Amino acid sequence: AGPVKILFETGSKTVGADGMKVIENLSIMMKANGTIKVNISGYADRSGNADQNLELAKERAMAVRDALKAAGVADGQLVLAKPEFAIGGAEADARRVEMTLVQ
Repeated sequence: AGPVKILFETGSKTVGADGMKVIENLSIMMKANGTIKVNISGYADRSGNADQNLELAKERAMAVRDALKAAGVADGQLVLAKPEFAIGGAEADARRVEMTLVQ
């Protein structure tokens, strides 16, 4: 299985309703198995200021991490990756956070 994705609106770091459903489902699995770790990677599109976009990608990843912690997932199960620019694909898909299971 590939990474789990949460998409964001342009310029936003707020996890929307669809993203919260993903957080809820992932948190249930993670709380049931405390050895699971998730790598959280924030991505940004290339429109606008590059430094601001990378900061936004980082803030998106932190928002997802914070939502998982609020849902009861242990901090030690959550690993923040360096923010990146998305390569290729639709602009909407570029504004995302990906969560990849780490064994």
